[in-house]
Amino acid sequence: MKFDLPTFSDLKSFQWWEELFRDPCITRLSILGTLIGVIGGLGAVLFHYLILAIKFLFYGATSTDTFLDSVLALPWYYRLIVPAIGGLIIGPVIKYVVPEAKGHGVPEVMEAVALKEGNVRGRVAPLKALMSAICIGSGGAAGREGPIVQIGSSFGSTLGQFLNFSPEDKKALLAAGAAAGIAGTFNAPLAGIIFAIEVILRKVRLENFAPVIIASIVGNAVANLFFPERGYIFDIPALQLVSYWEIFTYLGLGLVGGLVALFYANILYKSEDFFEILPFPEFLKPALGGLALGVLALYLHQVLATGYPVMTAALYDNLPFYTVLTLIFAKIAATSLTLGSGGSGGIFAPGLFIGSMLGSTYGKVVHTLFPNVTAYPSSYAIIGMGVIFAGSTHAPLTAIIILFEMTGDVKIFLPLIFACIVSTVVATHIQKANIYTTKLLRRGVDIDTIKDRKVLQEERVKEHMSTDVITVTEEHTIREAREIAKKHDFTRLPVINERTKEFLGMVEYQTLMDVLTDSYDKIHVRAVMDPLDVKVTEDDHMFKAMQFLLEHNINIIPVVSSRDPRKLVGVISRSDIILAYHDKVN
Repeated sequence: MKFDLPTFSDLKSFQWWEELFRDPCITRLSILGTLIGVIGGLGAVLFHYLILAIKFLFYGATSTDTFLDSVLALPWYYRLIVPAIGGLIIGPVIKYVVPEAKGHGVPEVMEAVALKEGNVRGRVAPLKALMSAICIGSGGAAGREGPIVQIGSSFGSTLGQFLNFSPEDKKALLAAGAAAGIAGTFNAPLAGIIFAIEVILRKVRLENFAPVIIASIVGNAVANLFFPERGYIFDIPALQLVSYWEIFTYLGLGLVGGLVALFYANILYKSEDFFEILPFPEFLKPALGGLALGVLALYLHQVLATGYPVMTAALYDNLPFYTVLTLIFAKIAATSLTLGSGGSGGIFAPGLFIGSMLGSTYGKVVHTLFPNVTAYPSSYAIIGMGVIFAGSTHAPLTAIIILFEMTGDVKIFLPLIFACIVSTVVATHIQKANIYTTKLLRRGVDIDTIKDRKVLQEERVKEHMSTDVITVTEEHTIREAREIAKKHDFTRLPVINERTKEFLGMVEYQTLMDVLTDSYDKIHVRAVMDPLDVKVTEDDHMFKAMQFLLEHNINIIPVVSSRDPRKLVGVISRSDIILAYHDKVN
């Protein structure tokens, strides 16, 4: 490629810059990786201060280290209701404005890479930052990793969409944004790179690698400009390896950690299921979860927010046995209440918390049993943080690198590698899905198998739809519609005109449940149905149906006749599309 030096007028021309960035070479991605790194680093800084501002607003806390002291200084009733107030603020926004902000965020980014050509809506970044900051700042038991990944990815993807890049280039910029966010937040540039490749992209290409590396390094450097005194996230005592026999006790920690990681992930989604079926207005569920968290925190205030000071206490073996044992399960419950009810935040910091408590508990036991060949519990608390993250995410390399960069202790490598690998093997042997992909599988999305949209574009909806459709009429009462939905276990029902059989719209089971009991015999379905529901025709391809399902976060979509859009001919679900894909490729 011939490249002439630009003139001053060229540099002022938007067209010149646009042509430069459209040039199909790695240089443009590297340049954009630098820009994304700057924005990602600034995003990490702003997110940090936004959380602190919310903590000060709710609790009067001026720093992370003094947060729990500020909490304890307040009256018990104040501590009880503040997490609920946070949920009350974020619930309506997440429900009606930015549903992508619900939960821990990383699965949505993985989904964008696998099925949406790297496209993430631009408004996700600011609203995800605000919702997560309010959730964490009001005491929600969640972390910063998920939100900052989604924030950085949103900017990278939006930039790629603005420049009309190819899907592969948009994915590279999306991953660069995730890497910059991780690096800037945790002072861990290597971990940012590994996380973006191991978790987000799940493959390595030269075109992907360059912008990810640059963005991660630049993001870390920009964040450190604002935190010049920042060192390692955890100031830990030096890890001790008393005897090589101790490798076996660390392997045991990996085994136990894999089981606890599975328990953590599954309880989180069981909580989500519970809140999903709970007959309570959707936008108020985060407030309900916050209230339950407030009750728990009255007895164990350590579970609030990210809990870094509590982790440090465990790393220095300053907590008694029964306290660390109790906090393992209390933090799992607190995180499940926060995220399961619809709150916004990451699972990384809770995983570190659970891991440090598990490692401390385990270390106290083995050191009591084998005092001559094992180190003090603090060493096991350090390794415990890695095994929970590795086991829950199936990403041992990221766990190893990020724990090293967060502690700066070279001695942790050997036991950390052994324990994280064992934890991952145990977890994957028992359950294929990790804490990220489980959320996608529950939506009918298997990113390990759905890799080629062409397969679904070749299949027509009419070949795979269900024609045995259970419907309700607009004249049915809410009570009658509820009974039909319960009998057939449907979450969405098509609504038709009883006389003409014309398709009118869809009604959600949750909407039916939100109607008060004393009114459900008086109100008819037509009053609560969605007449503008998205639909596909029988001649549309399956990929279009999948896109609609993902964009609107629904599990079933009506199919109408190509010749008469008022005539309902069937429905198609996520599982129908997954089965169609598997039948085609196998």
